[in-house]
Amino acid sequence: MKTKNLFIALFLCFLYLHSFSQEKKVGLVLSGGGAKGLAHIGVIKALEENSIPIDYVAGTSMGAIVGGLYAIGYSPEEMEQLVLSAEFRNWAYGYIEQDYIYYFKKSPIAADMVNIKIRIKDSTAKAELPTNLVPTHQMDFATMQIFSPANAAADYNFDSLFVPFRCVGTDIYNNKAKIFKKGNLGSAIRASMTFPFYFKPIEIDSVLYFDGGMKNNFPYDVMINDFAPDYIIGSKTADNSPKPEPDNIVVQLENMLMEKVDYDLPANGIIIESKFVNVKLLDFDKATDIIQKGYDNTYEMIDSIKRLIPIRRDTIKLMQRRAHYKSKLPPLLFKDVVIDGLNSKEKDYVKKSIFHRDSIFTIDELKETYFKLLADGTISSIYPEAFYDKKSKIFRLKMKVSEESRFIARIGANISSSSINHGFGSLQYNQLGKISRSAYANIYFGRLYSSVMVQARADFPSKIPVAFTGSFTMNRWDFYSSSSEPFFEDVRPPYLIQNENNLKFSMLVPVTTNSLFKAQFSYGSISDEYYQTMEFFKADTNDVTDFDYFNFKINFEKNNLNYKQYPTQGVNQIVSLNYLNGNENFIPGSTSQIEHEIEKEHKWYNIQFLRDQYFTLGKHFNIGYLVEGSFSNMSFFSNYTSTMLNANSFQPNPHSKTLFLENYRAHNYLAIGVKPIVKFSDNLHFRTEFYAMMPYRKIISGVNKQAEYANEFSHINFMASTSLVYHTLFGPASLSLNYYDKKDKKFYFVFNFGYLLFNKRGYE
Repeated sequence: MKTKNLFIALFLCFLYLHSFSQEKKVGLVLSGGGAKGLAHIGVIKALEENSIPIDYVAGTSMGAIVGGLYAIGYSPEEMEQLVLSAEFRNWAYGYIEQDYIYYFKKSPIAADMVNIKIRIKDSTAKAELPTNLVPTHQMDFATMQIFSPANAAADYNFDSLFVPFRCVGTDIYNNKAKIFKKGNLGSAIRASMTFPFYFKPIEIDSVLYFDGGMKNNFPYDVMINDFAPDYIIGSKTADNSPKPEPDNIVVQLENMLMEKVDYDLPANGIIIESKFVNVKLLDFDKATDIIQKGYDNTYEMIDSIKRLIPIRRDTIKLMQRRAHYKSKLPPLLFKDVVIDGLNSKEKDYVKKSIFHRDSIFTIDELKETYFKLLADGTISSIYPEAFYDKKSKIFRLKMKVSEESRFIARIGANISSSSINHGFGSLQYNQLGKISRSAYANIYFGRLYSSVMVQARADFPSKIPVAFTGSFTMNRWDFYSSSSEPFFEDVRPPYLIQNENNLKFSMLVPVTTNSLFKAQFSYGSISDEYYQTMEFFKADTNDVTDFDYFNFKINFEKNNLNYKQYPTQGVNQIVSLNYLNGNENFIPGSTSQIEHEIEKEHKWYNIQFLRDQYFTLGKHFNIGYLVEGSFSNMSFFSNYTSTMLNANSFQPNPHSKTLFLENYRAHNYLAIGVKPIVKFSDNLHFRTEFYAMMPYRKIISGVNKQAEYANEFSHINFMASTSLVYHTLFGPASLSLNYYDKKDKKFYFVFNFGYLLFNKRGYE
């Protein structure tokens, strides 16, 4: 009897302890820390593997991102897969995915390095400094896409998520912390991780928010006050800023912006600390090692954690519950669109630009049109939000659209170790209404190249979008003044100046997101000044060839390269058909072997194609290839030099565009190239480029400096370059060694900072 009573007592005691342990809850607190905060994923992974429950989660900054993902049902493995993906890196660095680069809306490629926005308010023009280093368009869309379904299922109450959740932001105006408990989950997380100067602040209910770490970088007090868990686990990846020194502005800013935080937990808590050396705020390329560090640190403390927390939860049941939860989330389907921030005409343009039908559209369809709209030069930013309608089970899309500044000034330069330096400036005017309109003007000035260009553009948001442009350009190349090399006995003219003016009218129609069709009509006037001999005196006069022409051209263009110069990803493709009709007038100088003026009419067709594409071979290796060809029935001009000046040219790298290279000019040619690239980081790479160019018939100088053809396929010319390139915020810095098939100097060692880009000629 005693044995039976003892058994019953032990059984009742077991039931009591079991029920008691099941009622107890565990809260997880995740600190900020930028990229270091990815260690939280490793912490959660180790806790789940040891059946340690997580009943509540609270986080700040990167802790809010990881905690928010866990709260909507992401497993540690899914979070790790997400942060290691190319998409996550795009969000973190503000890169637009190649498939969403809307080439139809891209601004003219120019040498600008710094943009200065100018807003007109109360008849006063004010320059606006950039508010953030990293564009947030990708991040804004991603937070809406990831968090909206779970937010809808929870009826916008963070307590009803898969794991109840809190995060902290900073109210800038009132200078106080804001604890987010309900509302738009994506916006709350976006506010919590908005580190000042790196990311643009977000406005919620007319309040502007920055990173929660400015006020509370380790919200264990929020965890206690809102959830009162029985046990707390803290994952710490950030420290209070050290004492500032006079010469360290970064630490000074950290001390001004970030309040000191108490990282100590009460007796029912335990902290897992992950310390890192040489991991900066945005070092997301180190994600694998950071996550592993958090995982290893948790396992080092797992015995202590288990002694503190006796509760265990079955991991299989957790996976089943997570799968069931995610199966109930509504799909992201949209119908109604609400636009804030614009007047009625501007809203009409935006709506017509998004969709031309009153039907349901998917998140993928929205993403494509979202980036198309952002590419419009008249729109500065779009913040998207999704609101769920329980009756229709469809989301309503709300977009807060900010109009671009009416005026944008741009400045730039190319600073070189040779004499190919130039400066650049431009001014653009934007106006958004029923149509999108812009006017643009730029100027280049330097020894090699000077130019002025003005352009106007109008975009019509019809079912098939169409744009019309008109431009006038004046170009001048002075190859003599730009040359710092000694003269050699060679066919290269020692004096060569090209002046070219053109007037263009174009119609553009998008074909795909990355491609467009263009029809262009232009009138141009070219005046070339040159000597055809190496021996002349100051009193001598140069030869002149004037050429006036009309040109009609149709183009198919595709471009989603990641950089304007020295790209490492993407493709650039051009296929063009060109018809040109013009009149040549040759005026001989005092050294010419021809003593009378010559007038000629020229008519020719020209077919050109180019494909420049890059592939990723691994984390640190890319490779590119180039195929370029030109086929023309162009006739000879009055002499060899004028013929070469008007022939098609092969100029595949930036430096080759600064030289007059006769061996790479022909009427008909085929060229191929290969470009191995070693990437040391996202911004630093080493590239080598090898090219071979074969004219069908090389143009040579014959009797009396007349142009003649050599035999078919009798010549092949090679070109090579090797460059160390660093892409700064302002443009590329490069150190390059270039080789050309020339009779004089073949090698050029050049340092450049900035862009070697030029306004287009009339027939380009």
